[in-house]
Amino acid sequence: MKHTPRAFGPAHRKDHPPARSGLQAAPGPGFPIFVALAAFLAVSWALAAAPGGIQAQDPGFRPDPENPASEVRIVPNPLDIGAPARVVLDDFGITLPPTGSFDNRPVFFFRTKDGWTGLFGADVMLKPGTLPLSLSYEKDGLAAGGAYDVTLKTKDYGERSINVPKSQVQLSPADQERAAREKVLVDAALATVSPERLWSGEFLEPVNASINSSFGRRTRMNGILNPRPHAGADYRAPVGAPVRAPATGRVILTGDHFFAGNSIYIDHGQGLITMYFHLSEILVTDGQMVEKGDEPIGLVGKTGRVTGAHLHYGVYLNGARIDPSAFRKLTSNLDK
Repeated sequence: MKHTPRAFGPAHRKDHPPARSGLQAAPGPGFPIFVALAAFLAVSWALAAAPGGIQAQDPGFRPDPENPASEVRIVPNPLDIGAPARVVLDDFGITLPPTGSFDNRPVFFFRTKDGWTGLFGADVMLKPGTLPLSLSYEKDGLAAGGAYDVTLKTKDYGERSINVPKSQVQLSPADQERAAREKVLVDAALATVSPERLWSGEFLEPVNASINSSFGRRTRMNGILNPRPHAGADYRAPVGAPVRAPATGRVILTGDHFFAGNSIYIDHGQGLITMYFHLSEILVTDGQMVEKGDEPIGLVGKTGRVTGAHLHYGVYLNGARIDPSAFRKLTSNLDK
């Protein structure tokens, strides 16, 4: 989709006057105009052909209006609601990490083979439409940035029906109080934003099993449709199956919760949190560092509000609930 970024202009350095742009007059009388034109065309063709040059054929390409030779790529765009995306800035002349925001959530940047890369997500509860991705950075000592439109599109994740005991739907006053206390702890964990990126490479599957209830699916519970879609992926696995961290991180919360049962929350840095529900056993403690694919962090179970043994695995990116499978795919080529 073609659009015009809304940008704010660069603040020129006081000790350096603004550079003039455009084709300059040929020096001296009689200089053939076709020579100047040929030189201009040659430079334009070279820029278009160069690996880091203008790539108009890339659907994710977004030009920086103050720096036409640079690139701002948003992939994918349009973006499915509930999916993650990445924005990449060429790092030529950009020595400090850019900053950004999307849907009032911060976007943090780190270096990859492609340049400065930031990850963001379209929360599963967003509506179709257009939202701006705001970027700010310093290039060659000058302030630059802009607002780039991201188109959000609906995705049909399907629907399922389950039956649970009425006591797990119509909570007693004691259960309501318990659930409210636990929500305070969980909300605090999900608000964790560590400045350092703790992970690298492709995320792994947390358990050796297939997904039997996908992210985003609507649930009809005891015949009543839940207005909130499924905010994770359920893996069908037997009780006792080992669960491993898909990436390096720090355990920030463990506990036995009313809805989620035995649960683990892991901070991977820069607002990226993963969670693991309904475990039969928790094998880690709060504050512990865990390594990607290392020793099990827990065992699959059927604790909390469940109909059978499985692992619920969720991914939050700065508060946005996103599809774990789509996020794993997004990470598959970031650091190669």
